[in-house]
Amino acid sequence: MKIKFLPTSLIVFLCFYSVVSFSQQKEFEFEKINIGDFKNILTKDSSAVAEVIADVGHTRFEYGPKGFYLIFERKTRIHILKQEGTSHATIEIPLYKSKNDKEQVASFKGYTYNLENNEIVKTKVKSEDMFLQEQSENWNVQKIAMPAVKANSIIEFNYEVHSDFTFNLQSWTFQTDIPINWSEYNVKIPEYFVYKTISQGYLPFAINEKTRSQQNFSVHYESQLGVGLNSERQPGHTEMYKVDADNYRWVSTDVPAMKPEPFITTTDNYISKIEFELSVVKMPGELDRTVMDTWETLNTKLLENESFGVLVKKGGFISDRLPAITEKATTSVEKANAIYDHVKYRMKWNGDNGVFANNNPKKVYEERTGSSADINLLLVAILKEAGFNAEPVILSTRSHGLVQEIYPLLSKFNYVVALVRIDGENFLLDASSKYVPFNTLPERCLNGKGRIVSKTFPGWVSLLNKENKNSYTVVDLNLAEDGSLKGKCTVSSSGLDANSRRNTFANKNEKEYIEDFTSGHQNWSVAEFHISNVDTLSRPLTEEYTLDIPDEAQVAGDKMYLNIMAGFGEKTNPFKLEKRLYPVDFSSPVKDNYIIKINIPEGWVVEELPKMASVTLPDNAGLYKCILEEKDGIIQVLSSLRINKTFFLPDEYEQLKEFFRLMVVKQAEQIVLKKA
Repeated sequence: MKIKFLPTSLIVFLCFYSVVSFSQQKEFEFEKINIGDFKNILTKDSSAVAEVIADVGHTRFEYGPKGFYLIFERKTRIHILKQEGTSHATIEIPLYKSKNDKEQVASFKGYTYNLENNEIVKTKVKSEDMFLQEQSENWNVQKIAMPAVKANSIIEFNYEVHSDFTFNLQSWTFQTDIPINWSEYNVKIPEYFVYKTISQGYLPFAINEKTRSQQNFSVHYESQLGVGLNSERQPGHTEMYKVDADNYRWVSTDVPAMKPEPFITTTDNYISKIEFELSVVKMPGELDRTVMDTWETLNTKLLENESFGVLVKKGGFISDRLPAITEKATTSVEKANAIYDHVKYRMKWNGDNGVFANNNPKKVYEERTGSSADINLLLVAILKEAGFNAEPVILSTRSHGLVQEIYPLLSKFNYVVALVRIDGENFLLDASSKYVPFNTLPERCLNGKGRIVSKTFPGWVSLLNKENKNSYTVVDLNLAEDGSLKGKCTVSSSGLDANSRRNTFANKNEKEYIEDFTSGHQNWSVAEFHISNVDTLSRPLTEEYTLDIPDEAQVAGDKMYLNIMAGFGEKTNPFKLEKRLYPVDFSSPVKDNYIIKINIPEGWVVEELPKMASVTLPDNAGLYKCILEEKDGIIQVLSSLRINKTFFLPDEYEQLKEFFRLMVVKQAEQIVLKKA
């Protein structure tokens, strides 16, 4: 039987009872903690500071005076293995809120167990260990500091959250930065709700099942003040109903810790987790109500939004100034570039990101500061006013996570840039970054694709255009008989590498900048420093250092040993994991070149010079070359690294790791000199 429409004069109370259990497969049992548990370490990861013994969650629907609501239950047991692991004893429960309602922790119980004098001491969480923190306009966080936690403590807690926001069905994360022995999530969804299940991660589930069952629930009717009693259902009447429900169960076991390495957007992109998005509501007696947008409806909503699409039509305030801004431009591209430079150098980014602007373009322009959305929507407005075919592009930054093109979810976007189309070519612009050239995006934006919001040409656009990382280092050194080196180093950088260096230089004084250059080289000193082209983005950024490097070469009797890179280059392999379960993302192609000249002291000759080396990755994905030669008392080393492919899948990790290992080994080789 289906639930029928209920009279508005009645209050309805429903209580669900499950008819069929989730699964008869193995379930984790939270047995009573005993002395042996303190000695039993489940993970094989010797570096682990803590481990999750079990983490089990359940979400179900119930019904109350305001309609359907969610109940989420969780029970977790964690073993703190080392003192550094005590940070995992602070529990955070995110709670969604709106202007009129909010999620609440209905109950929380927690205990810390310690082994003292061969006896288990149990400490209970008290009210003073809990506090609510406002995180943003729509989120609070309930924080709980588990008491009496130290190395070898076992903590256990369980809680229940009630939520009236059926669109916010609790997600579940199966992987964290510590190993997990057992992670399980169970969800029971009545037939009236259809959710898109978004699964990510590279770990297989031990159990992944969906079953169908029925739920019994009772409906109790009560009259309200002033309501007649001529209804078929009398006050106090209770009816029983049966509702079909989908039961989901996911279990992961022996989950390794997520250990971040270089060249990753954010670990949130790749940890194993399940998320839900409410798609359709199918209430009895009503037409199906679609909740999830399509890309077309999302595009329309953004175009009609007062803080987005409407704003970019308000560029009229600057029409009188445009001729002066673009007076030196002779082509459309030069004209667009002049407008971009004007906005970029006038405005100051306040560090805030977002999709929607906080103020209208005129006010943003006059105040000369704003969020990335304020600045880039202002840029679109001015470009439109100048007659260009310009539109905003929404995207997700690298630290925010990847956007999945099959799910039109605005919540997955956190940034907006400008697109201008000239003679059929797209140019992407971000005026919030002072040191980013025309038609180049800052590295934080290079994260897959962005979505063009437009009435005439909506769709996807690649965020990687001409961006690259180029570094060219020339070193000219004189080697003394005592093993010291003196000379000059010139670093020329362009592309994203130059953008990064310019931003760093702008935010530090000269002394701090030089300290960054010499970090990792304890005895290096810089006698002179000069930097040029900081504001001339069309030319490489050039840094010149006069160096004094004592004890770089080791002198042993009549022989001297010197690293072929003279202290420059890579010292360690950035890839250390035995197996990486998430991709390597370089964000852009890489070119890293060194030319190192070393003048040998008089009376010394080369006894042994390492041979040249060449290492390649399949399909021209990467190349490393090292060439050494000696002529007329001068040793010259050419080291060249090329990464042509920006994205490597986990099954390509071993090859990439070996590629970098061989490069590091080569750069660690020694030149042997002897006294003539």
